[in-house]
This record gives sequence, C-alpha cells and structure tokens, in this order.
Amino acid sequence: MDFFIDEDMAYLFGLITGRGTIKDSGGLKQIIISFPYKSLEATGIKKCFNQKDKLLISLDDIVNRIGELVGESPRKIPGETSVDIIIDSHKNSLLWRNVNAFTQKKKSFMDIEIHPKIFDATEVIKKEFIRGIADVTAYARSGNVFTDGRHRIYFEIHNANWKMPVHLCTLLQSEPLCIPVQTIDWGHPNIRNGYAKEYEAGKKIGWSREHQLKVFAEYFESIGFRIEHKNEILKEMADFNRSKYPDRKPKLCSPPKQIRKRRISHPEEQSNRLPDELRGKHFDTYWQVCKELGCVRYDKNKITLEENDEI
Repeated sequence: MDFFIDEDMAYLFGLITGRGTIKDSGGLKQIIISFPYKSLEATGIKKCFNQKDKLLISLDDIVNRIGELVGESPRKIPGETSVDIIIDSHKNSLLWRNVNAFTQKKKSFMDIEIHPKIFDATEVIKKEFIRGIADVTAYARSGNVFTDGRHRIYFEIHNANWKMPVHLCTLLQSEPLCIPVQTIDWGHPNIRNGYAKEYEAGKKIGWSREHQLKVFAEYFESIGFRIEHKNEILKEMADFNRSKYPDRKPKLCSPPKQIRKRRISHPEEQSNRLPDELRGKHFDTYWQVCKELGCVRYDKNKITLEENDEI
C-alpha cells in the first residue's frame, strides 16, 4: 500500500514514529503523540527554561499545523511527565489510510519502523521526518558531553524497538544530509551493563533501558527542533563546540573498527528481552550490535580507529 507524503505529513509521520500510539475502537480512531520531559528545568550551557511551560507554548504551533493537515483540531493534554496531543476521528479518512500505510498497520512507536520510502525521499522530507522524531525523542542538555568536552544531543528510543536506532542512524547519514552519528548506546547487557554490576546488585534487567543515539550538536543544527527551547539550547551547544573545537571535521560512521576492551560474559545475554538477532550472542562494542541488526554501512568503508576518532 502506497501513501502520500509532503512536508507536513512527513513531520506527522516523524512524531508518530517517535512517540505515537494509534487506537481504533468502537468507531473512534485516535492518534496519541506524547511529548515527554524528564525534569521541570531544561538546562543548556547558560540558558535555563521551565520545560513544561516552554513545551506548552511550542505545542500551540504544532497543534495548529496538525489541525490544518487533518482537518480537525487536536487536543493538548498536559500531564506530570509529558504533554500529549490527541487526534480524534470517527471517519476512515484519507489521513487514516495514509497513516496505516506508512506504519504498515503497526500501532505503537515501540515497533513502528521507518518506512523504506523515507530513505529515498527528498532532503526536505527527510529533515521534516527526522525533526518530528527529534521533537518527541531527542534531548538537548548541557550534561550530555563527550569525553573531550563536546556537547551532544541524543535520541532516546524505546528498548523494545531494536530496529529503530539502526534505521535512524542510516537515515541521518544518508545523502544529502550526511549527519554523522557519534555512537549508539544500546540498551543491551554487554553495552549498558557490561560488567554485570547492576545484575549482581539485584537489578537483573537494569540494562534494558532506552537506546540512546548521540550526535554532536553542531552537526544536528542543520535539522534542529520545532520545540523552541530545545532549539535554543542546541544552538548554544553548537556555537560552543565550533568555538572550542574548530578543527574537528565530521566523518560518517564507517565500521568495523578496532575493539579496545573485551567485556566479560553477562548472564542476561540469553534474555527474552533481546531480539532473535542478538539473543545468545556476546558483544564487546556498540557497532557489533549495529552489524547484527542490519547496519548497511558496516562493510562499505573500512577505516582505522584513529581516523574514526575525528567523528
């Protein structure tokens, strides 16, 4: 089944892919999109915002944009840890058929994948789609820095959706965007809890938190956010990175690389929380997980670890 896509629809598809839930019961159709916030304050290098208040203001424009697209005014529902936008309809309109075609009839961000058509889309469509995902899953905050001091934004992807990090990574690095991904912090026992300390302390599934895909701020600035306070912090961090590290050159991820440290085996390597591609296997580094989950860049370019350190 094919679907129609323009800039507005691409953004909506991104929101649904990132934090959308689709319901169809008793003749009432609903799309629920959650805009989560982890704490009351969003803190940049110098900037600080009341996250809930700023989010509610930014969502007015997003609600209006979605309303023009769907022909009905969505509801905005504030909560303690998120603000939800809810689209209601009693009609099986073109919009709903379009959404079902894009999601391939999947109903939750926990298993929705990026449709293959997005990878062949125009630059504008790709950017709007990623911006939609970023507005509901990505965070810009000063605490997320690399070991050398550079600031990053990071996408949080639900642990149940193992294909999404690789697909999003591939899309970001595709032409003409060419936005390098610095790393994927997988919610996997070898990666998140490689030495089993949490397991030994009784937190047997402490590793199964969200996957985090990380991008240096200055590289993501070409996409940015529609959530105003996130975009302001992103700009602040990007300016800092450029001023403090002017000689850093962006390089796309090109595994395989060398393995710096071997990790011990973890008792949760057999966990049913892992997908079939990973269950029963041991990993020493994040890009090995990417390879097993179908990374298309894995064998295309082989460079040394020292070269790739410039990412």
